[in-house]
Amino acid sequence: MSVYLGIDLGSLSVKLSGVADKESWKNIEKLVSLNNGYNWTSYHVNGNRLFYLDAVKVEGKPREVCRELIDRVTKDLPAGSVKGVTLTGSGSKFVGTHLGLKHITEFKAIAENMKNLYPETRSVFEIGGESSKYLGLKDGLITDYETNGDCAAGTGSFLDQQANRLMFKIEDVGDLAIKTERKAVIAGRCSVFAKSDMIHAQQKGYTPAEILKGLCNAIALNYKSNLLKGKDFSTPVAFIGGVALNKAVVSCLKENFNLTDDDFIVPENPEYMCAFGTAIFESNRTTVNTLDLSSAGSIKDIYPTYQPLNMDQVVLLRNEVPKYEFPKDKEKINTYLGVDIGSVSTNLVLVDEQGNVVKEIYLMTSGRPIEVVSNGLKEIEKELSNIVTIKGVGTTGSGRELIGELIGADVIKDEITAHKTGSSFISKRYFNEDVDTIFEIGGQDSKFISLDKGVVVEFHMNEACSAGTGSFLQEQAEKLGVQIKGEFSERALSSKTPINLGERCTVFIEKDLNNYQQKGAELNDLIAGLSYSVVHNYLNRVVRGRHIGKIIYFQGGTAYNDSVAAAFSKILNKRIIVPPHNGVMGAVGMALVAKEHYERTKKETSFRGYDIKKINYSLKEFACNACANQCDIQEFNVEGNKTYWGDKCSDRFRKAVKTGLKSNIKDVFKERETLLFDAFNRYHGEQNTEKKTIGFPRAMYFYDRLPFWSTFWGELGFRMILSDPTNKHITKQGIESVVAEPCFPIKVAHGHVLNLMDKEPDYIFLPAMINSESNCDEKNKAKVVGRKQTYFCLW
Repeated sequence: MSVYLGIDLGSLSVKLSGVADKESWKNIEKLVSLNNGYNWTSYHVNGNRLFYLDAVKVEGKPREVCRELIDRVTKDLPAGSVKGVTLTGSGSKFVGTHLGLKHITEFKAIAENMKNLYPETRSVFEIGGESSKYLGLKDGLITDYETNGDCAAGTGSFLDQQANRLMFKIEDVGDLAIKTERKAVIAGRCSVFAKSDMIHAQQKGYTPAEILKGLCNAIALNYKSNLLKGKDFSTPVAFIGGVALNKAVVSCLKENFNLTDDDFIVPENPEYMCAFGTAIFESNRTTVNTLDLSSAGSIKDIYPTYQPLNMDQVVLLRNEVPKYEFPKDKEKINTYLGVDIGSVSTNLVLVDEQGNVVKEIYLMTSGRPIEVVSNGLKEIEKELSNIVTIKGVGTTGSGRELIGELIGADVIKDEITAHKTGSSFISKRYFNEDVDTIFEIGGQDSKFISLDKGVVVEFHMNEACSAGTGSFLQEQAEKLGVQIKGEFSERALSSKTPINLGERCTVFIEKDLNNYQQKGAELNDLIAGLSYSVVHNYLNRVVRGRHIGKIIYFQGGTAYNDSVAAAFSKILNKRIIVPPHNGVMGAVGMALVAKEHYERTKKETSFRGYDIKKINYSLKEFACNACANQCDIQEFNVEGNKTYWGDKCSDRFRKAVKTGLKSNIKDVFKERETLLFDAFNRYHGEQNTEKKTIGFPRAMYFYDRLPFWSTFWGELGFRMILSDPTNKHITKQGIESVVAEPCFPIKVAHGHVLNLMDKEPDYIFLPAMINSESNCDEKNKAKVVGRKQTYFCLW
């Protein structure tokens, strides 16, 4: 009897499969019928007898999980029937070294699988948990291949993260997204930008299903531009990996590659293709890979570490403010409502005339800001509508415009104003001190605010990166199988040797985590390392050397995590204060701003009431064609009152609609373009079509050098043809054609060259600027090194 095992050790899960001879197959079928805890499943294709066990999550223990699966198979099958084991996957080299087992690359495993199970396949698209691959095949041999780099964007992990933010199980995403026709435009190159796009899509009125379809399409576009890079490939194509189970991604790939059902197949059990190929490879070995785990030991690895965390310099004031006591009389009290609509959480707070917090609500936004605010208002109505009167409303956060217009906010302010107001009031009112520094870390945004006697003197927010935010911690905690509430900080504070993970972005930290897990690092040490990492990211990317005072308030949802506060205190060697209402401070601040607004104006509130369903509103999106930006404008019509936002020209569209006036300011950009094109129009008009043509791409230094090159080629007797102005089609063409990873302008330049090729000029001119003249005075001329040089080539 002979059974050969193949194990795919991925970053997220471990999959075991096997090949059995006729004599062993009876035992396999018996185990399949028993349906014991491991769920043995048989798989027949193209004459091959295969089986597999249900995948098991890694959760930081790849060696243990692999050993457990092997022990299960060897225990359930007759002694000696398992002849050998081969590993593949991202963790195979490390685990193989520890367990004394051989390993092969995933490319080899996939090729072996296709040669034996689907020999007609000519190309393989593979998208797994954190990796993507492309293989070109001919007669079972690899003719071409490509894999994603360090970034896990556009993979299953990317989709999983975003689905969790919308409160959907990853298994349900495909079925939901495939049913909708419209899809939101979501960036697929980075989970950070994807989150921003999702927030904007929510504000534009896209449903969760339409956002999910946009995410699925983003994965398909990412694969096309990042893996194929303009390559030609042969059909039929086999789509494998865990993401192949997603019907919407399958549909989007077929659509973007213009493939038919005959050209594009998804094998049964696509997530097990690597494991099957590895088992088949093991069964075909000429030398026996003897299975003997008796000597398998543990190799102790040494990691860079930090000092252990503790709470010695952390002051927790969460419970210092007593619970609100309502007056004994039955008269209603006047209150003011603050609403903070964030990308991850939405908070509602009521304060009374003295600024005391009457009620606070912390809800997860889950991609449904209108629904979540509606639920919060219903909760307030149910509990307090007979006790309080709302005299004013203020909104802040990423969804402040949308929700502010919808519920009838009296004031709409930015988050800096909201957090400054809330923190200053709390510190002065309850603790008789002036907070001078605010560290605010939310779900996706981080803020640093420096104050002097309640006045903001400096502030900064995170830009494109979410590495120093709460979502960074939450996503990593989920990967490690740890509850972000409670368990995370407990584990981190109990670590004796926190691992130094550095301050890299979410995706790269995830790679490091997987690497350390596969080397056997302790879970508690990794979690403590994450606490340090988020603080280092925040200090280096947000604070950036700005002055940090003595009274530091750490607030935002992440401040509920005591280990992060402890990391701040360790790194800065300063006292860190977690104030009362730390998770809803923005909403507290907006309630106080609304109170101040009412006291100053005495205007009756515009609040539309607790029931949003009674409000007649609609959302419409269209493009503004006032300039080449063609901004997406959102029209929000509430009870006949229209509000617009979304343009990049300092709200030009919105102001024009409100005032009915047109700007009389000269368009200097248009005037500059007219001057730059003067020589081109003189030399290269359509009047002389007999001349040889030179194609010139509108890329890089095009505008700066156009007058020179127009004159140069015109005097030489050529007629210049220009590529079209940059548009979405040119950008897409460029991204899909590059074979390396240059900066975005270089990718767009590729698109301009392709656009010129369609115009069929005699030559294409690509000037390469090595260096250029410098605008320096006579005194500094001696310091200028090198000569002015311009090189160019003709195609």
